[in-house]
Amino acid sequence: MSEPLSEPLSEPLSGGLSEPMTDLDAVSNLPGVTGTAGGVGTAAAAGVAPTAMGGLRRRASDSIFQSLMRLWPREGRRPEASAQTMARLRSAFRDVLADLMQEARVGGDVRSQLRLEALFGHIVHSTHPEDLWHLRASVYTEVARARSQTEAERRVALLTLQFDLSHGRLKLWSGRG
Repeated sequence: MSEPLSEPLSEPLSGGLSEPMTDLDAVSNLPGVTGTAGGVGTAAAAGVAPTAMGGLRRRASDSIFQSLMRLWPREGRRPEASAQTMARLRSAFRDVLADLMQEARVGGDVRSQLRLEALFGHIVHSTHPEDLWHLRASVYTEVARARSQTEAERRVALLTLQFDLSHGRLKLWSGRG
């Protein structure tokens, strides 16, 4: 059995309202790492990238999982998608949901509006077509709630067509090529 924490966490691990953690914060907060009076280690003060975590570099926008995935061998990484492909896919996803967001705003449906805003946030912040591929289920759910199951199937089919228009590498990662 693991022991419970003797003291509560003073700040959220990720996704909270505090400032994001950086490479320097991660190293200076490790046990046994001493820092200067400002709390920044000597390597950080000299402008040297920290390597105390075995090469694990954490960007401010990354989750812990994403930071750990940087350690995975190159073969495990997904192929890069062009900026043009990502822009086209994001646009298709936004177009499919635009009328639902407009109706939620006009009708004053706060719950639908919040769900759709969260979905739009995921669309905007997606970094790879695979991220958008997994959002199709959420799109289906929102369209089915607002319209019908048939309309949801039609719109998801339009989104799937956008993926089929992409290059062969994109088809390979999705298992459809």
